[in-house]
Amino acid sequence: VMQNHLLHLLCLIAMEKPASISPDDIRDEKVKVLKCMQPITTDEVVLGQYVGNPEGEGEQRLGFREDPGCPPDSRQCTYASAVCWVRNERWDGVPFILKCGKALNERKAEIRIQFR
Repeated sequence: VMQNHLLHLLCLIAMEKPASISPDDIRDEKVKVLKCMQPITTDEVVLGQYVGNPEGEGEQRLGFREDPGCPPDSRQCTYASAVCWVRNERWDGVPFILKCGKALNERKAEIRIQFR
């Protein structure tokens, strides 16, 4: 989800106004954003895997590794958070915080930009 949908949304938010609404012009502006992105470092990433709640009910009791289709020793991440930086005149110094996960307490899609 993060490497696809969230980066696509980040590009749509951070891009400059395209010359027209043609797909090529929009793509060109999104590519400019990607070229300005600073590589993500491990210091700015949080990865995790959900665990079950012994006091929960039904599926809440089960963690990722208790899922019937999952190996019990799986290290597959089910949550990721990353801070992205777009190094251009408009967005320099503004963090884009991307978060996604599976089996979270609430289902939501949100874009949050934190200005200094």
